[in-house]
Amino acid sequence: MLDMKYEGADLRSKRRPKSIIDRVWNFFASVKVGLWLIALIIVGSAIGTIFPQEMYIPQQLPPEQYYMEEYGTPGSIYYALGFHNLYTSWWYIGLIVMLTLSLVVVSIDRGVPLYKALKKQPVRRTERFMKGQRLFGQGDGTEAQIDEIAVALKKKRYTVKRDGDALLAEKHRFGRWGPYVNHLGLVIFFLGAMLRVFPAFHTDTLEWVREGDTVSLEATDGEYYLRNDQFILEMYDPENNEEDAKFAAAIEKAGAVPKNYETELTLFKKTGTNEDGSPQLEQVEVGSTKVNHPFKFDKFEVYQEQYSSRPEFLSMSFMLADKETGDEYGPFKVDLENPEKSYELDGVTVTLKDLYPDFEVKDGQPNTKSPRALNPAFFFNVESPEGETESNLIGIRLNVADEENRYEVQFAGTEMASTSGLRVKSDSTYPILIVGATIFMIGIAMGMYWPHRRVWIRRHEEGVLVAGFTNKNPSSLRREVSPLLEQSGLPMWEDQARFTEKSENESTDERGES
Repeated sequence: MLDMKYEGADLRSKRRPKSIIDRVWNFFASVKVGLWLIALIIVGSAIGTIFPQEMYIPQQLPPEQYYMEEYGTPGSIYYALGFHNLYTSWWYIGLIVMLTLSLVVVSIDRGVPLYKALKKQPVRRTERFMKGQRLFGQGDGTEAQIDEIAVALKKKRYTVKRDGDALLAEKHRFGRWGPYVNHLGLVIFFLGAMLRVFPAFHTDTLEWVREGDTVSLEATDGEYYLRNDQFILEMYDPENNEEDAKFAAAIEKAGAVPKNYETELTLFKKTGTNEDGSPQLEQVEVGSTKVNHPFKFDKFEVYQEQYSSRPEFLSMSFMLADKETGDEYGPFKVDLENPEKSYELDGVTVTLKDLYPDFEVKDGQPNTKSPRALNPAFFFNVESPEGETESNLIGIRLNVADEENRYEVQFAGTEMASTSGLRVKSDSTYPILIVGATIFMIGIAMGMYWPHRRVWIRRHEEGVLVAGFTNKNPSSLRREVSPLLEQSGLPMWEDQARFTEKSENESTDERGES
């Protein structure tokens, strides 16, 4: 039987390469290359799920430090290879670009010759061509019978063409373009995915905003500011809430479980700059955001994604006690957002030498885990009126000082606030992704439900030849057209593939017996 995959067309990728361009073309036109690229993308995507992506890790630590401390050497390798930001890593985007090129080249390499072959189909085919089709029959018949079946095929919605005593009936030719429509949909989809690398098309940032604070939104390039008016946290309480009582067993097992957390927000737009350099802000909108209910403005959406289980410190107040005289100086307050360098207390000068917002000891030295004020510690120098200087490191449950120090720094009070983790997103690629996915599904439907069917009939010497071809489900074509052949009195056709398989099996049996 004839190979009808591409109508016998001459594909450029099947020719012997004569130049570098031919070799590159053949590389991307190879189905094996396309399958390897798909396999690499799948494997890379799977590895990217082993550890969480950067957007989902705690923001207190730099990513490289977090992956190392949390997952050890595998975490460091994971970070170094870019798996922490998988979908924007250079190698992942490179694979997507190569797969997109492969789809384009394959479509041109096979689609253009197929289009030319289908567009210029001759009605009268050779005897060799007709005998090379899967469905074939021959026998007696007249031109009047061919005229009769032509009418019957038109009723079955076939497009019928005649050339004297030859006939070509065809329907669902568009079904042959299903795979190419698939390719088009995938190219559009991948284009949308690649555009997500550019901030103009896709932004995704996490903003930590304390109650009462106003922050500039990085995703808007400083055009908009957001103020956290109030953070609201509700916990399940089976003892005081009848509705929550049905979850009592689960809550007792899991511990405290948040029922709702949301942030009341005020949105501002920058309209200019004040003389002191601070931004001039105009209130735009007031609203709130909670899980799965974003606060929307312009092309952006603000999601309530996280909250700090430990409130952040806004300020800490201290007293200075003179151990010799019992005198106390102060209090003085250190604003953790904008701390002053020194504080004058009745002749005693307290200088803030170092501030550690999230204190830890690393390699024997004081350090900070993150810039957030979760566990602040302060390194003070205290200078007496006589000019003597003493040092003191003080923090929560921490007070390191020389026993011979005259002055002692003591806590006098704190101001704290809850902090919301707000995800600010903007994605202009959604329409592109939706269009690509829709076109892809249309291509699948075209290829699955509308197979291309053709019937050739022609007089040959004193008889008639009948042949049929479809790119999918030949038994369905046989069931559809066989009754028409019988009604018109034309010779019936048979599925030659069945006879081929039968003869091959018989040959195998004969070899086995011998």
